[in-house]
Amino acid sequence: MTRSFLFLQGPQSPFFHTLGRAVEKAGCLVRKVNVCGGDDFLWPSQADTVCYRGWKATREAWPAFIAGLYERFGTTDIVLQGDWRPLHLDAVNLAKTRGLRIWVFEEGYLRPNWVTLEEGGVNGTSSLPKTPEAILALDRRFQEEGLAVPRDSHAPAGRDVRFKQAARHHLGNTLRFFKYPWFKTHRPYIVGKELIGWFPRHFRKNRRMIDSRKTWREIVAEETPFYFMPLQLDADSQIRRWSPFSGVLESIATVVADFVRNAPKGTLLVIKNHPLDNGLINYRKYMRSIGEANGCSTRMRFLEDGIEVDELIQRSIATVLCNSTVGFSALRQGKPVYCLGQAVYKMPGLATSAEEMPLAEFWHSPPAPDMELVEAFVRVIKISALVRGNFYSPQGIAEAVEGSLVRMGLKQA
Repeated sequence: MTRSFLFLQGPQSPFFHTLGRAVEKAGCLVRKVNVCGGDDFLWPSQADTVCYRGWKATREAWPAFIAGLYERFGTTDIVLQGDWRPLHLDAVNLAKTRGLRIWVFEEGYLRPNWVTLEEGGVNGTSSLPKTPEAILALDRRFQEEGLAVPRDSHAPAGRDVRFKQAARHHLGNTLRFFKYPWFKTHRPYIVGKELIGWFPRHFRKNRRMIDSRKTWREIVAEETPFYFMPLQLDADSQIRRWSPFSGVLESIATVVADFVRNAPKGTLLVIKNHPLDNGLINYRKYMRSIGEANGCSTRMRFLEDGIEVDELIQRSIATVLCNSTVGFSALRQGKPVYCLGQAVYKMPGLATSAEEMPLAEFWHSPPAPDMELVEAFVRVIKISALVRGNFYSPQGIAEAVEGSLVRMGLKQA
């Protein structure tokens, strides 16, 4: 039977359109659902699109609409980015009741130059092994079957490329607002508000880099032991859905309070902002305020751009985070990691969590990861959950499309 693919929302880039053309070339039927003007701009071919548009295209009417498309097109597979977006949640649940195959993309568990593609779900709904024993067993099976671990990609995907493609998507949303009047982004902020943060942040990036490098030189010169906390994007599903926190500020408040009460005297807490932060929350100001309120402002440092994360990890005692991909980087360096949220690497032998010990105890005796388990898990996720490339640069898109076709069973490895 010919497979019939229905594409939902993807990255803010040409990736889904390029992948759709490749799937079609492999002999499958392809349709795309556009739910906003940005989708129109990123999937320009209209012959194979269905637009969920107009004043009747409400959130409440979406389930019946998408179920109707499954029947109309004889859908066998759906493709989407982020299975937690409100429209995607309905689409995925309805697909499961019909036995459809569900292909979910996300940014890579390992970065840079990898993207995540799993069947069924990613992150908190991932089908990756949940125990050390299951990881080691699957790794042995892959080795017995002779499955090769994909080599790393070196396709660049700079911030400028991502910024331009995101701008194109938001321009489409603006220009075609009346075509999709009920569309609401899955992000907590509308683009107009995000621009208020993005533009000033963009023009101050050199100043931030200079200040951060100066602070980092002082930390290194002081030789004071420190713990590292990388921040995540406040709008990210990893925070909003797969952590116990309402946002990044709450995660900072929780870690700082525990640090001041329980961490060894004479240590620092170094907090680094996410490189793609939109600037709407002044984390530096908040950290200064909460540090003063807790009486520990002299024990805290804040960094922005211009510092290599791997160097921060290497010099730190341990890393404390929600579920950032930085956790994988720390584990691969043999450094202790404490995971406050849900992450695919949260388990004994990898990242420590509250199920093993409280954070108060971790500050004093952070357990190092089992490097045999780390290496096995990296092999497992490269084979079963990642594809080489990225969503943004031409080379990265070409590699990711190639790997996706193999993962979907449309091409031989």
